[in-house]
Amino acid sequence: MLNNITGREKILAIITIGAVFAALVYNFLIEPLVGRWNTLEKEILDKESLFRKHSRIIRKKEIIEKLHSEYNTYFETEELTPEEESAVVLSSIEKLARNAGVRLTNIKPLTVKDFENYKKYTFRVATESQIGQLSRFIYDLQSSNQLLKIERMVLRAKERAPNTIKAILHITKVAVF
Repeated sequence: MLNNITGREKILAIITIGAVFAALVYNFLIEPLVGRWNTLEKEILDKESLFRKHSRIIRKKEIIEKLHSEYNTYFETEELTPEEESAVVLSSIEKLARNAGVRLTNIKPLTVKDFENYKKYTFRVATESQIGQLSRFIYDLQSSNQLLKIERMVLRAKERAPNTIKAILHITKVAVF
């Protein structure tokens, strides 16, 4: 049967078998190797990037440790119930107001929002004071070690005493656990 095949047909058969063999080699050998090569190359680039990031952090180790020790006081709290935490914050606000010469007319806890790793307490504080005393009170609140923040503030002059400012502050505290 192979004797009846012409030279041209033999060449075409060899070319066809060669093309099939080349396709099989490409699909089952070269393509997986190139894919694996690209995957490894990407992993190497990712690891190099991570290495550069970590080496930057290691170079700044002393600065990070210093900042950690500074901020560590904010997170060294014992486990308190929400009521106890509110009481601690309210007494802290009262003390800061007294030190700044601000008169508190109303102070009220509003909400406690529970997040995954922390709780956010909100308080409504109404005050009366001179502008200088109020600004000192605000500064003392923002720089206290209780992580207090003023999220909302409404100011208006008192009707009969234009030098006195009435302020309503929404103060939040973040408790990390």
